[in-house]
Amino acid sequence: MALMRLIIILLITFTLIPTTSLAENKRIIDIYQQQLEDLRIAHAKLNALSKDAAKRAAHIEQLISKYEAALKTATQDITDKHAARLKQREAEHAKTEAAYLKRLEATAELADYHYQSAKKTDAQIKTLLTGLGMSAEQVLKLTAAISALQQEIKRNRKEMEAIQKSQLTELGEQLLKQTETISALQQEIKHNRNAIHALQPVRTFQGYSKAVYSVAFSPDGRYALSGSSDKTLKLWDVSSGQAVRTWKGHTSYVQSVAFSPDGRYALSGSDDKTLILWDVSSGQAVRTWKGHTSSVKSVAFSPDGRYALSGSSDKTLKLWDASSGPLLLVK
Repeated sequence: MALMRLIIILLITFTLIPTTSLAENKRIIDIYQQQLEDLRIAHAKLNALSKDAAKRAAHIEQLISKYEAALKTATQDITDKHAARLKQREAEHAKTEAAYLKRLEATAELADYHYQSAKKTDAQIKTLLTGLGMSAEQVLKLTAAISALQQEIKRNRKEMEAIQKSQLTELGEQLLKQTETISALQQEIKHNRNAIHALQPVRTFQGYSKAVYSVAFSPDGRYALSGSSDKTLKLWDVSSGQAVRTWKGHTSYVQSVAFSPDGRYALSGSDDKTLILWDVSSGQAVRTWKGHTSSVKSVAFSPDGRYALSGSSDKTLKLWDASSGPLLLVK
């Protein structure tokens, strides 16, 4: 719109300015041309800023999605584990309760059996005595013997009931303990859920003015390495949160970083299609690998640190000899 206005002004100016003032006309034209060029430059800068803002917004959305997915996975995993433990405890509780009820039924059946047996025995004895025609003295002795036998049966019954009572008490205590365990487990689940929702960052590392695309911990956990769209890598002290060193060597965004297994070297991949091997202690670039035809999106060391692997937007993986440098394999 501003450009159209400027063109209209130029046309009006050419119409109104006398043809005899050529020098003045040329000066005015030069001024308008300069303004037009300034507008073009401003328009180009505005487009560049819009693209960068869109790219940053997309990256932020991606980070938010990753965090939400990780949080959801962690929450679900903990919930599933505790639910499984709770289900197991409930099953054990039900099993113990069933055993308790079964023993109660057995006790009642046993008591009834002894009662019926004693009753039947008493009836049989009376029938026998009547049939035998025993004397009063004999009946008295036999009655005393029967009474003694009944007392012994009674004592045995009490002993049996005491044993069963002890066993039932033990079962009751087990049930109580299992109930307490289930309650404690439920409290633990609740506590873990609250802890998950209360997750807070431990430390924020500040020092970048542009997007950070990749991070990695050193094997000993003392340092963190980051790669940014400002074309640099930064080595951070995890305990203090301070930047220890800034490495410059790439000519475009640093997309991926990694530590060697022994922590002596670091590897970075960039949109400039290169990989750089860094000496962590000195901060110097040891080797630069070129061979990809597009951005290097991912880098990694082999477990023994002898090889470096890179993945690129050119749809290839390349295996490099970390110690001597040559390309070993392309997939």
